[in-house]
Amino acid sequence: MAIYSCNLKSIGRTTHTAGTAGAHIRYISRPDAQPTILAEHMPYDPSDARNWTDRAERASRKNARVLDKIRIALPRELSDVERAALVEEYMADLAGGRRVPWYAAIHQTGKDTLNPHVHIAVHDRDMDTGKRVLRLSDSARDRAKDGLPGPKAVDWIRERWEETCNRALEQAGHDLRIDRRTLEAQGLDREPTIHIGPRASHIDGNVKRPESKRRVNGCGRVIDYPVIDKGKTRREFNAQIVDLNLERAARSENPATAAWAAFEKDQIERDRSLEDRLAAENRQRTAQLRNTANIYNARIARLRAENRLKQRRAQTLVHERFQPARENQQDRQRREHKALKSKHGRLYMRLLTAIDITGTSRRRQEAARRSLSAAHRTERREFADRYRQAQSAASAAVKSHYSDRLTEVREKRSVHLAQLQERHDEVERFADAERQRRETDREHARQITERKIQDWVKGRKQASRSETQGKQEDSALARAFNKATKKEQKRPLQRPGGRGRTYRPS
Repeated sequence: MAIYSCNLKSIGRTTHTAGTAGAHIRYISRPDAQPTILAEHMPYDPSDARNWTDRAERASRKNARVLDKIRIALPRELSDVERAALVEEYMADLAGGRRVPWYAAIHQTGKDTLNPHVHIAVHDRDMDTGKRVLRLSDSARDRAKDGLPGPKAVDWIRERWEETCNRALEQAGHDLRIDRRTLEAQGLDREPTIHIGPRASHIDGNVKRPESKRRVNGCGRVIDYPVIDKGKTRREFNAQIVDLNLERAARSENPATAAWAAFEKDQIERDRSLEDRLAAENRQRTAQLRNTANIYNARIARLRAENRLKQRRAQTLVHERFQPARENQQDRQRREHKALKSKHGRLYMRLLTAIDITGTSRRRQEAARRSLSAAHRTERREFADRYRQAQSAASAAVKSHYSDRLTEVREKRSVHLAQLQERHDEVERFADAERQRRETDREHARQITERKIQDWVKGRKQASRSETQGKQEDSALARAFNKATKKEQKRPLQRPGGRGRTYRPS
C-alpha cells in the first residue's frame, strides 16, 4: 500500500566539507542504483551535474546553503512513467513557475523494486534573478516575515507532497490515499513502527542478527541500547507492534475488520516463516563468500609479508656485499686527503707560500684540494649509483617472483568468488520464485476472505430485509386484527335464546 515518507535536509558550506553537494549528486545517480534521472535547469549527465554543483558551490558565499535534499517514498501502485510525472508535477508545484534548478534520481529497480523512492537535490537560486525562492532552510519567523507558505518549510513541502500524490493516485484510479498526520491525529488505534535503514536491513537479512551495544555519542553521553531495546532488533520490535495492532483489530466489534485482522495474522505468520528461512540461507551464503574471500585474502597478506621480508633480506645482502668496498673507499679517500694535507703542511711548502707575494702557491694548493674533493665526490656518487642499482635489481627480482604468485592467487580468488556468486544468484532466483508463489497464495487467500466477507454482508442484508419484511407482515396482521376487533365490538350481540333483542354485557 502507499505509505507517506517525506524528509528534508540541507548541505551548507559551513556545515559540510567542500564538495559534499557534488558527492551527493554522484551518490544518488550511481550506476548500480539504475536511477531514472530527472532535471530542470541542471545537466542530466551525472558528471556534468556534479561539476555544475561544484561550480555553484564555489560561486556562493561562505555561509551559503548549497543544496536542499528531499527524499520521498513513491507509491508502489503507480507505474514508472506515472512516478516520473508525479515528481515533475511536485517540483513544478514547489517552484511556482520560477526557474529553480533541481536534480532528481528515482530508484525503483533491483533492490528498490518494493521500495520505490526519489532523491531530489534543489539548488535554491532563481536562474534569472539569482535570489532564493523556496528558502527551505529559513526559520518559521523568517518565512512568515517574507510571506512564504507554511509555518515551517518541512511542513509546507510535506503538505504539498500529500496533496500532489493523492491527486495522482486519484487520477490513476486508485482508492488509496496517503496522510502526513500521525496515527493518533488520524484517529487510528494503532501503534507506529520504527524505521529500519538499508544498512540495518542488509545486516539483519544477509549477515547476522544485529546485537545491541553500549555506545558513546558525539557529546560523550553513554547510550545503553541493550536496556532501551530490551534485546530486540528493529525488525523484531516492528513485528511485535504489528502483532499488537492485529490483535486489537481482531477484537473489533465489526466482523469484517476482525476477519481481515485474522487474515493478516495468518498471512504474516506465513510470510515470517518464509523470510526467516530465506534470511538464514542468505546469512549462510554471505558467510561462505566472506570465508572464501578471507582465505584468499590471508594468502595474499602472507605473500605480501613474505615479499616485504625477502626484499628487506635482499637489500641487506646487497648492503653487506657493498659494505667492504664502501669502507675501503672511505679509508682510501681519507688517506689521500690526509696525504695532501701533510704535503701542504711541510716546512718548505709553508715557507714557499709565505714568500710568494703573487699567491700562486696558495691558489695551486686550493686547486689541488678542490680537484681531490671533486674526484672523491664523483667516486662516491658512482658507488652510490651502483649500490642503488644493485638494490633495485635485487628488489625487482623478488617483487617479480611474488608478483606472479599474487596475480595467480587473485585470479583464483576472482574465479572462486564468481562461481560462488553465480550459484548464489541461482539460489536467489529460486528464493524470488518462492516469494512470488507466496504472493500468489496471499492474493488467493485475500480473494477467498473477501468473498466470505461479501457473502456475510449479503447474508446480513438478506436477513435484514427478511426481518424488515417480517416486521411489516406482523404490523399488517396487527392492524388487521385491531381493525377486526374494533368492528366486532361495534356489532350488536343477541341474547341467547331470544329474538330481535340486543344483548350487551353489563
